[in-house]
Amino acid sequence: MKLTPRLQAIAELIPPGSVVADIGTDHAYLPVYLLLEQICDRAIASDMHPAPLKQAQETVAAFNCHQRIELRLGRGLEVLKEEDQVDTVVIAGLGGGTIASIIREGREQLQSVSRIILQPMTEAEQLRLFLAANGFAIVHESLALEGRRLYEIIVAKAGRETETDPFRLALGPRLLENRPPLFTMLLQEKIRKLRILYRNLQRAKKEDVSAKLQEVKKQLDNLQEVLADAGKCPNGD
Repeated sequence: MKLTPRLQAIAELIPPGSVVADIGTDHAYLPVYLLLEQICDRAIASDMHPAPLKQAQETVAAFNCHQRIELRLGRGLEVLKEEDQVDTVVIAGLGGGTIASIIREGREQLQSVSRIILQPMTEAEQLRLFLAANGFAIVHESLALEGRRLYEIIVAKAGRETETDPFRLALGPRLLENRPPLFTMLLQEKIRKLRILYRNLQRAKKEDVSAKLQEVKKQLDNLQEVLADAGKCPNGD
């Protein structure tokens, strides 16, 4: 089985021998791949909607993995039990706010989990701030390019986050430290979006947006400073 670049990047972050729970599994491509590649021996694949879980069931059956992948219908982390002995949780393909809610509501189910791998589709900055404020350390971050879209992947565990600066924390503390090959592209994309926002705010006439303009300008200046510095010390991911 060949995964998309996004899912492949997630798979590469899962230690061999893990017991994995894929929350919001959709087609169950990731857990099936992990079993076929002998990265894990057992996995739980869950979704809160019957339709995607049926698609997952078809994938699991097609690759004859039904004895080692347990499919569960339910919301977030409530599908996990202590006897599952899950050590790695993957929550991918959802908004950052939704992922934060899943973690907040299912904190009890994460007590025995040593690694959570998160791939937010939006609001990655807010998700990082949430993790740091709620007793999680960001241990690794990577980027994946699929088509023309960049995906941010965050690996976290229970603990204290060492980065305290809000800007660096939101941008990605481990990305800033390691500067993977796609980091420059990520910065350029963030700058592009902020410039659009800045121009739109300048055109706004209904309300006083001066404070918001100052905030966006400061973010732009900070990102451009990081971008200028990023080219000086290239590093591999």
